[in-house]
Amino acid sequence: MKRGRSIVTFPSSRLATVDLGRYGRDRHTMFGLLEVDVTLARQSARLLRRSGRGGSFTAWMVKAVADSVARHREVHAVAVGRRKVVLFDSVDIALPVERAVESGRAPLPVLIRQAESRSVAEIGEAIDAATRQQLADERSYVLGSPTLSGAAMKLYYRLPGPLRLLAWRVLLGNAERAKRHSGTVTVTTVGGSGRTAGWILPTRSMHNLHVSLGPITRKPRVVGDRIVAREIMHLTVAFDHDVVDGVPARRFMEDLVAHVER
Repeated sequence: MKRGRSIVTFPSSRLATVDLGRYGRDRHTMFGLLEVDVTLARQSARLLRRSGRGGSFTAWMVKAVADSVARHREVHAVAVGRRKVVLFDSVDIALPVERAVESGRAPLPVLIRQAESRSVAEIGEAIDAATRQQLADERSYVLGSPTLSGAAMKLYYRLPGPLRLLAWRVLLGNAERAKRHSGTVTVTTVGGSGRTAGWILPTRSMHNLHVSLGPITRKPRVVGDRIVAREIMHLTVAFDHDVVDGVPARRFMEDLVAHVER
């Protein structure tokens, strides 16, 4: 370490984040930047938690996203070849959870399978278990139930960049295999209450649908005939425009906002 600066080594698990950014660089991303009134949603989440039937607000939102995706299956379709897509009935959501890894902190994915069929409490339990899981080796870098062996994960982190990228192309090149290992939707949370308002733009993703739960701030909103202070979330929805057209994307966003605000 030289005077006035320090050099740290980021965790090897972060290599996957870098590789997935490279994997998705050719996608044509279409964004929806939404302001969603989550006042009632947060009240609902708190009531469920107090009654023992719910988890965090993040769990509540993951459930809301899953329910809307299940009603609009085309938004989490997976491309097959040049002119076909696979429409899955079940919604498997990948949710990054920040954990202490090696000498730093890194987002590690927990895969919530069939999220549309699970309760808010069950989703909350899966997220809580991921935050408590012991990280023993490279296999632990996929939280929950890893789908690859420890040897395979260790080999992946030792490969040079071009071979790691090739491994992703092989893994995600088959729709069923991609769903089994990585799910069909990414939900990221960078939210929280505060004074800073704005949207997060996820320009790279392994999935055709990426939902980012942004900051929540208090803003004036028209409710009935009155202007009142409400809790507003800055929600970003990113679609792969090569797979999802504008009209289905709009229907999904309208459904999700209505679902949350009700």
